[in-house]
Amino acid sequence: MYEIILSGQRYIILCKPDLIENMNIPSTKTKYPTRLPNSEGFIEYGFDGVGVAFNNDAKSWKYNRQFFSQAIMTPSFNRQAVEWTNELWVEMESYLNNLGEHYELDFIKWMRRFTNEMIFKIATGTKNDAIASYYNMLIKDSLNDKENEKLNESKNFIESIETYLAGMFYFFAFNNFTRNYVPFIRGKTKKLLKNKDYLFDKLYTIIKERRTEIENTPSDQPLRHDMLTSYITANTPRDINNMKHADVDLLRPMTDKEIFGNILEAMLGGTDTTANFICFTAYYLGHYPEVKQRLRQEFDRVLGNDLTRPITNKDLNELEYCDAVTKEVYRHSPIAFFVGRLSAQKDKVGGYEWPEGTTFQMHISALMKHKDYWTEPEKFDPDRFYRVEESDKYLLEKKKMKNTFPIFGGGIRICPGRKLAIIELKCLLILIYRKYDIELVDMNAPLKYSSDFINVCTELKVKIKPRKF
Repeated sequence: MYEIILSGQRYIILCKPDLIENMNIPSTKTKYPTRLPNSEGFIEYGFDGVGVAFNNDAKSWKYNRQFFSQAIMTPSFNRQAVEWTNELWVEMESYLNNLGEHYELDFIKWMRRFTNEMIFKIATGTKNDAIASYYNMLIKDSLNDKENEKLNESKNFIESIETYLAGMFYFFAFNNFTRNYVPFIRGKTKKLLKNKDYLFDKLYTIIKERRTEIENTPSDQPLRHDMLTSYITANTPRDINNMKHADVDLLRPMTDKEIFGNILEAMLGGTDTTANFICFTAYYLGHYPEVKQRLRQEFDRVLGNDLTRPITNKDLNELEYCDAVTKEVYRHSPIAFFVGRLSAQKDKVGGYEWPEGTTFQMHISALMKHKDYWTEPEKFDPDRFYRVEESDKYLLEKKKMKNTFPIFGGGIRICPGRKLAIIELKCLLILIYRKYDIELVDMNAPLKYSSDFINVCTELKVKIKPRKF
């Protein structure tokens, strides 16, 4: 346990599981109901009182989380997510095949386009052609002005999301004076705020247009199922979910600001986190061929030899070794290396009494690499997560796993999009590795990433070749 001062804010860093146990209690009575204090930087950057992740207004958070979960946690949504992942991969696969097996590509750029288009479809029910725009940019195909305009709009949108995510660190780490008066940082701040305005205006326009579409749709005509439609129609005569709530606070329709906050978080969380994690997984599978071989054996056993057979939710639930591989990749390269907790009451942590309003940071990377809680912590071995009850090889993991592996955060602030992330991740691994090999261009190169607000893959040069059976 140690402390740092960042932008005038004191943070207590926790690196042992016994220190964080009370911070991940899945109860509304927890002493740690929020992640971070409402800093003026986060307010300026648009996180004040919207969405779920950094919303410190308990009533607003409860309301938004209810409808966020309602939109993406149903069985029908899970089936749809699998179908859309299959469909989108068919499109991307055709572009990759056109480029050929000897084409050297930056995998993270393709994955960001894939995950952005996926979450855009889930959130709005429409395509944004993120993959097509990137492919056409690479081949410089001759398109008409209207097609070029559409693809450029898609390109600008995804770049805006990337820029917004990267900019979070500036508004978290630097105070108002530093952001607005220190040379170089001041210029960067202006660019980030201009980008924020573009992104926010774009999302509000999407909401306004869909609201108008719904108003102009006859009442006897069914509406499509997507997050945006679910939010707009919630607690109205056109409600596509037809959910009943006992809590009177959940019975009113959502405002455009509330809808915007949930859609923004879906876009941010659904684009970068999954894309980065897929790239981290590809890197480790490239360096551990025996793990890749076992993964493929499980895919072949569960899905059979027909490579055209669509994936189902039942298939995903049977992939135990795949689960173990993704967990071990996350242990070595977590997307979020710190997870915040803000105390709402005084509490005793690490033998010290801490007052209400103390900001803690759970050091996830330290928790998942500590020798007291993990057997050979630097070793990459998915077996530490695979049927551990059948072996005594990983006794430490058996005893200590509960508080040393908070992959989705834990507590009442656990990631609400975790099921979607797992579905998309497993589907992509199946679709890629059943038919193809991802060959790292430079086997000696370290994993290239940056650590600002989250761990971000900056480049992963690969060649995608047909699998050799």
